[in-house]
Amino acid sequence: MHREVHTTVVTQEEWHSSTRESASYSGWSVSRPSSLGDIVFPAMARHLPPPGMETISSQVKEEYDANYKDGVLAAVKDGTDKWGLMGTDGKWLMAPAYKSLSYAGKGVFMTEGKRGTAYVDKQGAPAVWPEKEAASVHFFKDQGRYGIQDKNGDIVVAPTYKAVLADFSEGLAFVKDNKGEKVAIDEKGRVQFAAPYDVILPYHHGLAEYQRRVSHFNLGGFLAGVLIGSSTHSVYYDDEVAPLTYDGVKRGYLDRVGNIVIDSKNDAVYPMTEFGTFVRNKGKLGFVNRKGQYLIAPGNYSLDDGRLLDDVDGFVSLKDKENGKWGVFSMVDGAQVIDFAYDGVQFLGVQRLLLTKGDKNMLISQETGAFVAEFPAKVKWLAFLLEDYTWCWNDKKEYAIVDRNGQVQYRAAAGQIQDVKSFRNGLTPVKTKTGWGLMDHQGQWIVEPQYKDITMV
Repeated sequence: MHREVHTTVVTQEEWHSSTRESASYSGWSVSRPSSLGDIVFPAMARHLPPPGMETISSQVKEEYDANYKDGVLAAVKDGTDKWGLMGTDGKWLMAPAYKSLSYAGKGVFMTEGKRGTAYVDKQGAPAVWPEKEAASVHFFKDQGRYGIQDKNGDIVVAPTYKAVLADFSEGLAFVKDNKGEKVAIDEKGRVQFAAPYDVILPYHHGLAEYQRRVSHFNLGGFLAGVLIGSSTHSVYYDDEVAPLTYDGVKRGYLDRVGNIVIDSKNDAVYPMTEFGTFVRNKGKLGFVNRKGQYLIAPGNYSLDDGRLLDDVDGFVSLKDKENGKWGVFSMVDGAQVIDFAYDGVQFLGVQRLLLTKGDKNMLISQETGAFVAEFPAKVKWLAFLLEDYTWCWNDKKEYAIVDRNGQVQYRAAAGQIQDVKSFRNGLTPVKTKTGWGLMDHQGQWIVEPQYKDITMV
């Protein structure tokens, strides 16, 4: 059904009226504005990361479709509650045999079976953890003490260390020496500086995190979490953008010569991103770069209750505690690119942003600042991640596949679909009453729904 409706479009300065066509789809509608392509947030395009800047996106893109090109389609759990790998030809590459199965990078998978945790290749043959294979030296243990060996097995340092606190990364490691002192050493065992911290993590892009105590954290970008990279600084493909929340860890950061770049004595230091991190102190929240310099000056902001971090293009949403509204800042240079005027912000990937105001969600292009499409606020979204398609659904659980221009590609009747996951390599895991299967963006089944679970790898 098509009809003319009179609605509103938000700009950087104010709301103004516009007339548009609206298509109603069984309880929810998608607006195709006559002002399609209008630049409403021009500042966004001027504050993207400069070319060549190393970000999470460069790590992700390196391995994003590597498995698919190597013939691996997905990790699949069968009726025995065991995980295996299915090939792009629809046949088993690795028969279901493991309690868990996840991607460790460089074509290697981490499994858990009867013999505990192990690393295997796509066909289940034993493999080496990628980080260990890449290291020029590694620790070994002999009679309760640790030493250093090179790739050929030659001893570089005899077993004298009481403990390894953090493995080698970027040429440095942290150990407890034979006197019980905590120190940083290079690959030849030479002491670089003292590291008297309760917990310390390996270096990542020139910084090492130290902690007063250990806890877990939730870094809520749409590519944050586990699996590509090292065991402490890595990324995975999440289906939804989780909140960025402070985890209670009293953390700080050291540079490569042991100087404190960000002090753990602040009230709260958030986990580090490729651009920097948030620091809360004396009731004010600000953002500092990886050198410890403030880009967003401390203010009366909140970020603990939003879905609000784009760790690819370097944008973050903050809430103004005074008016209760959300705005958007650049983590590249600290500039505010969208005013505090919105009821919600959601970063979707592929340079798409969803702004909520009242009963409307506005799809915005981050690369141009242009208005793309409008949806009712009650419509929920998965992130695009690095794909051109994603899922939307309304309060009636009517699911639809939408492209990055807001165009509906496929709609499912209410009750037909029970759950969905984000697209990867053009396919999406979908759950029906008969189990999980794989679907393309036009709603065609590539793998019929029959399995206990499916995860794209």
